[in-house]
Amino acid sequence: MTTAQSPRTAPGQDAATFVQHWYSILSSHEPVEELLAHVVDDGLEMIFPERTLRGHADFRDWYKVVGESFGPQSHIVEKLRTDEHDGLVDIEVTVVWTAKNLPDGQVSALRIEQSWQLVRDPADGTLRIRTYRVGDLDPA
Repeated sequence: MTTAQSPRTAPGQDAATFVQHWYSILSSHEPVEELLAHVVDDGLEMIFPERTLRGHADFRDWYKVVGESFGPQSHIVEKLRTDEHDGLVDIEVTVVWTAKNLPDGQVSALRIEQSWQLVRDPADGTLRIRTYRVGDLDPA
C-alpha cells in the first residue's frame, strides 16, 4: 500500500493516510529512522505480545530483532475506525500481517486487532503514535 505524501510534511494530515503509510514503511522494512519520525519518544507506549516499548531506544531494539526474524512481509488493513478529538486521534484497526520467518522459512498470516492513539502537533498538524496496543492475533 502506498500513500501520496509523507506524514512528516502533511499539515492537517488525515489519520487513515497515516495508518496506510505506517504499514507501508513497516512492510518495506524502511530504516528505523523513518519509523521513529512517526512515533513520540517521551510518553511512548507500544504494547506487543513479546514486549512493551517506552521510547525510541526500545523501538530501535525491537525493530532490529523483528528485522532479523522476519523477511518479506505485508500489512493489509481490513477495518479502520478513527475518532479525532482535542488534538488526539483514537484508532481501531484490523490488519492482516503476512511474513516469512527467516530462521525456519515458514510463512505466517495473522489477523491482528490493534488500538492506537495518535497526537497531532498543533503547529503543523503532524501525527505521531503515542500508544499502540496489539490485541488479538488470529490465523488469517
